[in-house]
Amino acid sequence: MHRLSSISKGLHRSIFNSAEQYALTLTIKDMPRPKTLPIIGTKLDFLLAGRGTKLHDYIDARHKQLGSIFTEKLSGNTDLVFISDSDLMKSLFLNLEGKYPVHILPEPWILYEKLYNFKRGLFFMNGEEWLENRRIMNKHLLRENSDAWLETPIKQTVKKFVGEWKNRAAGASCVISNLDVELYKLSTDVIIKVLLGADSKLSESRQYEDLISLFSQEVKKIFQTTTKLYGLPLNLCQRLNLKVWTDFKDSVDSSIFLAQKIVNEILLNKNNTNGLIKKLSDDNVSDEVIKKIAVDFVIAAGDTTSYSTFWSLLMLSENNEAIKDVREQGSSFVKHVVKETMRLYPVAPFLTRILPQECLLGPYKINKGTPIIASIYTSGRDELNFSNAHMFLPYRWDRNDPRKAGLKNHVPSATLPFALGARTCIGKRIAMMQLTEIIQQIVNNFNFKINGENVKPITCQVLVPDRHVELFLYPKET
Repeated sequence: MHRLSSISKGLHRSIFNSAEQYALTLTIKDMPRPKTLPIIGTKLDFLLAGRGTKLHDYIDARHKQLGSIFTEKLSGNTDLVFISDSDLMKSLFLNLEGKYPVHILPEPWILYEKLYNFKRGLFFMNGEEWLENRRIMNKHLLRENSDAWLETPIKQTVKKFVGEWKNRAAGASCVISNLDVELYKLSTDVIIKVLLGADSKLSESRQYEDLISLFSQEVKKIFQTTTKLYGLPLNLCQRLNLKVWTDFKDSVDSSIFLAQKIVNEILLNKNNTNGLIKKLSDDNVSDEVIKKIAVDFVIAAGDTTSYSTFWSLLMLSENNEAIKDVREQGSSFVKHVVKETMRLYPVAPFLTRILPQECLLGPYKINKGTPIIASIYTSGRDELNFSNAHMFLPYRWDRNDPRKAGLKNHVPSATLPFALGARTCIGKRIAMMQLTEIIQQIVNNFNFKINGENVKPITCQVLVPDRHVELFLYPKET
């Protein structure tokens, strides 16, 4: 992997808010970029590489070709700056993103919001509106004492989920043929329980179960249909009402309708609950804003933790030594498993920010409004950041493990699954608690195998498997 020179390394370690103080000549025009064809640029390369589903591989190959910072237009007319250097990524999130960090939203989602005037939650908010609501959410979800109230609803939900699997596998093996669907539903159930609180009985009905199952299926379609639109002329697809657009619109319509139905039911019973919605209401957040935040929260939950669980189980099913370590060391080692899985298969292979002002990024003076994309799929698999980077070695995260001595390179900041800075993932504590609990419970209660030989990741907004897989559960020998 190419690196910036030692000179530029020194430059970007000294972070400046304004490039005007420095008479630097390097700009985005001087930045490495791939060869382009007249009119179409690199669109043919992108198309031949597999378009949106292979975006992580495409950009990874570009970094190998051009280095740890380069620019490319991809499917549009805007210069995108891609970075995979850990120091550059830290400077982006900790020094350059500004008071109101802005990230890139998928164009289909922006167009939908514009066409139908549907105001979304925290993920879509910017400026003072975002900051005000983010501070309230931080208080309940990211402070040190947050774990105390989150633990019970998360553990209750996981215990119920694993209990159902134990019943199905009692005395014999069983096959979980729709693993993605079941993990999707678990993630949604966890978020609903967090919104409701541990004491609520609202979620204990057959009608609720059916509603959540239907909702999970529709949310999954949002991510699938968004990816299909990537690189296509979006406005034309919408004006011509092409199937690729109508499929996306229908999935968003259905997901929002079902999410609102779920959240409305919780709001009607909020005085009988002790979860996040009750806490927001006690902070004088209006029902309208609560609904926007909660709907987005529910929609965002499914893909992220469900596929992180999948990749963790896949890695463990191929590594008996790691399973042994989990059973002997418990949750402390499970956290290493999760970190290592997210290094290899980050939930989102790219993290984005739009620069709020002109600034320095390494040796380059970058204009205000330039989109910067951190390629964390690439940085997490870089041998300069992690020795044996393509191997699943959870013990690399345990500073006291003697096996770690053979791993020379270890740069934790090169893997940022939840980002950094003011706009770090609001649900990261929930995600880590859920992932730790579900993985530990599955490993402690079952022997298992995934028929996932040669499974590869594809980009579907998040990294998902490229084929259908099944989980085989076997009663664990005592």
